[in-house]
Amino acid sequence: MTRKPQQRSIATRARVLQAARDLSRKHGLELVTADAIAQEAGVAKGTVFSHFGDMDGLLSYVLLDRLNALRSPSQNEEVPAEDLSDPVGTLLRRMMSLIAVITDNPTILRLFLDNIGVTKPHCASEFVETLDALDADLAAFLQVWRDTEAIRPALRHDRSPAEMVDGLVAFMVHGAILLKSHQLTDRGVLEVRLRRHVEAYLLTA
Repeated sequence: MTRKPQQRSIATRARVLQAARDLSRKHGLELVTADAIAQEAGVAKGTVFSHFGDMDGLLSYVLLDRLNALRSPSQNEEVPAEDLSDPVGTLLRRMMSLIAVITDNPTILRLFLDNIGVTKPHCASEFVETLDALDADLAAFLQVWRDTEAIRPALRHDRSPAEMVDGLVAFMVHGAILLKSHQLTDRGVLEVRLRRHVEAYLLTA
């Protein structure tokens, strides 16, 4: 039976996206071009743009994959005890993981910054939803930290977890910009700096 045009279109879109993902894993985003994707997917170059608008639109889905990989498996699961034994360390690992994703190359950082508030027309519509979910993961962690009196060091109580997440996001974006502008070249130095900021911002006096 011949597939309907809509089914063919969905299959072609999926093939183009998979080609972009495969090329990204093999070569990094710097070498992921419309020509390379078209050749990998076995379609015309114009087909790539007809499905995703432009390269930013297509590459935004690759970034979305990487952001989703950072999410907690389930917000309903309890925070592992080992995460709470060193809450500052756990927070720093999460922050550095996001920074590692968005500083993978200049295109990724630009896409992240372009879509952090309102998604651009051609970019993955799930961007804001995914970023909100990552924020919610952090807020849930901070809530457990604050509600568990035995955890040391103690978290401040004069700001809501959501407000504190806003500050942490600002620290992460600033750290990413420092790395990509080569004001900092050592991620270890950045992590030490972030630790000082996080401790000054989040902990009780």
